Amino acid sequence: MLHLIWIILRWFLFCLVTNVSLTKAVTMEQFEQSLDMMRNGCTPKFKIPVEKLDLLRVGNYEEVENVADIKCYTKCVAQLAGTVTRKGDFSIQKALAQVPIILPKELQDDATAALSNCKDAQKDYKDSCDRVFYTTKCVRDFKPEVFKFP
Repeated sequence: MLHLIWIILRWFLFCLVTNVSLTKAVTMEQFEQSLDMMRNGCTPKFKIPVEKLDLLRVGNYEEVENVADIKCYTKCVAQLAGTVTRKGDFSIQKALAQVPIILPKELQDDATAALSNCKDAQKDYKDSCDRVFYTTKCVRDFKPEVFKFP
């Protein structure tokens, strides 16, 4: 069943990318739907209460930082977005390449600036889940009012 969810998610992301190539940007509604799809793809792998995921969604990292599995959930989402290297590290280059594909136009400039600002956020962490989590937290800290996460 989990394998089927991964296939559906990848197909959805493919369709999203195909649509983007025609329209040049996703709408905010399409973006929010993709957030829900990514959440649904990663949630079954971890035993994280929905209320904790909701805190993460609105960028409240301080309240979820010590929740079991939350950091690896963040990595799972980054993997679905295609922003993780084969070694499991967050790739700023891959993330920057995904900006025009998966983000609506109104978020792209802020996201690009945030990613550039956070390029070294993971250097102090050894665990790949920590590296992705703290890079994502840095992106949130850059401009919290526009941050969105699955």
